[in-house]
Amino acid sequence: MKTSLRKIRVSRPTAYPTFPLTRKPTISSAPAGKKRVLVIEDQSAVCDLVAEMVHAHPRCDLAGKGSDGESAVELALQLRPDILVLDVIMPGVGGIEVLRRLGGSLPAMKVLIFSGKQEPHIVRALMQAGIHGFVNKNGPLSELRKALEAVALGNTWFNEDFSRTVRQALASPAHLGEGVIDQLTPREREIAVLIAQSHSSKEVAGRLNISIKTAENHRANLMRKLGVRDVAGLVRFVVRQGLVDPAAE
Repeated sequence: MKTSLRKIRVSRPTAYPTFPLTRKPTISSAPAGKKRVLVIEDQSAVCDLVAEMVHAHPRCDLAGKGSDGESAVELALQLRPDILVLDVIMPGVGGIEVLRRLGGSLPAMKVLIFSGKQEPHIVRALMQAGIHGFVNKNGPLSELRKALEAVALGNTWFNEDFSRTVRQALASPAHLGEGVIDQLTPREREIAVLIAQSHSSKEVAGRLNISIKTAENHRANLMRKLGVRDVAGLVRFVVRQGLVDPAAE
């Protein structure tokens, strides 16, 4: 007797939708009662040390870390931390400009500055940005731990030395051009930083996806608003405002 063989139909695999490999990071919630902290510091050893301290702190959870101003803005907007530990002088965009770019995007975020720069004009700009604490890098690390504790509890942390500098900054006349910085648009400040970093009008145009003519117009408007006649004057202004690190240029 012949055995009939039945054909076996092989079904095609179900087609599943594909997703791009790069996605925005998932915002994970911190353990109950803990504050999510983002650390931005350009010195890798210091950044790791602060990150470890945050990780070990009973009231905090490390949300992420970065090494420059550009990553600070991007990570803050993506991760939406409760506390931002931020350096002032960094390669490229400085801490003061980071706070200006973030503006009111993260109203609930607390800002704790960790910096060795405490000149009156920088202090004035930081206070205008609405920071919640300041710790000088030249002090003991235990002070940063105490400041982090205070900010995590919803308080502020300014030691007497910083408070004295604030009083001096408020009592002394503002540097020439300090009031002008707030009159610049975000795009104008961005272009000012790029020019201070020795980028040509062509390079500025390429980075910002604008025409060379538009870049040149912005450059001319900047000089007019700031009352400077050459690029050297513009660079001095940008450095004085803490927008870039002069050592990195």
